[in-house]
Amino acid sequence: MKKLIILTAVLAIVIASCDKVKNTDPPSAISSTLDWDLYPDGDSAHYVAQGLWPTFTANSNTQRNVLIEDFTGHQCPNSPSQTGLMQQLIATNPTRIYGMAIHTGPSGLTVFQETSAAFPTILYCDAGLEIGTYFGQDIPNSAFAGNSAFCVNRMLANSQFTSNAGSIMTNKANASLASTLKINIQAVTNYFPSTRGLFLHTEVDKLDASITSDLGIVVCLVEDSLIARQTVLANPTWDPDGTPGDPDLSHSDGINETFTHRDILRGCIDGRTFGKVLTSSDLGTNGKYFVSYSYHLPNQYNADNMKLYIYVIDKTTQEIYQVIEKRLL
Repeated sequence: MKKLIILTAVLAIVIASCDKVKNTDPPSAISSTLDWDLYPDGDSAHYVAQGLWPTFTANSNTQRNVLIEDFTGHQCPNSPSQTGLMQQLIATNPTRIYGMAIHTGPSGLTVFQETSAAFPTILYCDAGLEIGTYFGQDIPNSAFAGNSAFCVNRMLANSQFTSNAGSIMTNKANASLASTLKINIQAVTNYFPSTRGLFLHTEVDKLDASITSDLGIVVCLVEDSLIARQTVLANPTWDPDGTPGDPDLSHSDGINETFTHRDILRGCIDGRTFGKVLTSSDLGTNGKYFVSYSYHLPNQYNADNMKLYIYVIDKTTQEIYQVIEKRLL
């Protein structure tokens, strides 16, 4: 996956030529280090002149959202039922709760995620394996000992980030939804089919001045849905919608040939699994952070089936303070 380059340098000629464009971005924001070959018209001056470089208005959002990280595997028979429970919870608040399927075990790639002649579809990625390893074997006595498991905004409960208990997942999600918003995020995407080029512009507003830890901004590329083989239970004892024999969750031979995999993590667009640290160089004159990205969408993905999860984490505690979703198209 081609990595983008995050802005660092000033493109003085562009700023000079666009002095009529009012923008609160930091001085380095319109940068020669973005890949302007991904913009069909070729240069940053034209991009700005066309109004594609955003001027963010006040962010009116007051609510905290939730990201559930679902540690799963296409050869794990228990995973579909656990994912079904997560989807049931998301359905109660679909505009504020997001799920992300991370195909990993606690040590990274395990037999549950591996490909074979029978399971040829690659559903794992380097970023997902890194996340799984971090919350699994890298944490002493981690509850993430095998699939399936969940993180909910990377909050702790009983000194654990992960759990496979539906009650804990629900309790963490509800606690997050009811908590005070500490970080606000808004973003603008511009996607150009002719180059498969994506430009993402983000604004991060730290609302809680008591946060002293470094903040990291993470941008995940997520595939909305994909039909591929999945191991399921032959005789499930639990079904999230209460209908025994749900074809998504069970099959007499333990295989669902047309399982719909949803919200699949495909990587982080800047190659930083645990985020770019926000620094003073990212601050605009209004005291908010601005980070922009350029990215080439790999040819194997359909742009209308892809989205971004943009979230901000506490680099000390790993807690996810806020998450938003942006579609490519």
